[in-house]
Amino acid sequence: MNRSVALGLTLLGVLGGGNAAFAAQDSAQSANMESVRTELEEAKAAVEEARQIAEQIVLEAQQQANRIRQNAAVNDMPADLGPIEIQRGQVAVEVSAGTVEEIAVAIMPTDWRVLVDVKNKDILQKRFQYVTTKSRDQALRDLLAPIGLKHQYFFDLKDAAGAKTPLLVISQR
Repeated sequence: MNRSVALGLTLLGVLGGGNAAFAAQDSAQSANMESVRTELEEAKAAVEEARQIAEQIVLEAQQQANRIRQNAAVNDMPADLGPIEIQRGQVAVEVSAGTVEEIAVAIMPTDWRVLVDVKNKDILQKRFQYVTTKSRDQALRDLLAPIGLKHQYFFDLKDAAGAKTPLLVISQR
């Protein structure tokens, strides 16, 4: 029986020591869990900071795009502009090889039509290189005067539905 008592004490010692081992393991897991929790909180804070930075970048990009749109000299003016605003409006046009009609279309706002009424077909087919950053009226005069053409604006024309359809007519002198 001494042998069984000794075995029992040994088992008790192992089991008791096992609890100590479990306690040590729990302590290590708890420390490990705390470390993981700290890393997760730091990662969450980093993600939040990155989100805020991204939102700020997007906001600044939108503001810059709005400033560019406001400052850009574009030829797409609305149809409700008056004659003086149309004629004095600044244009930025660069055409490497275009006909008189193609260049005039580039100079005029997009809602305008262009009619070239010229009998000399050579003038209609001739291609020009043209660059300007002047007022619309001056750009048209610079384009047309050297080749003996003139232009006339028709601001108040309307289509069958009553919508404005302004027209620029280019003709010979």
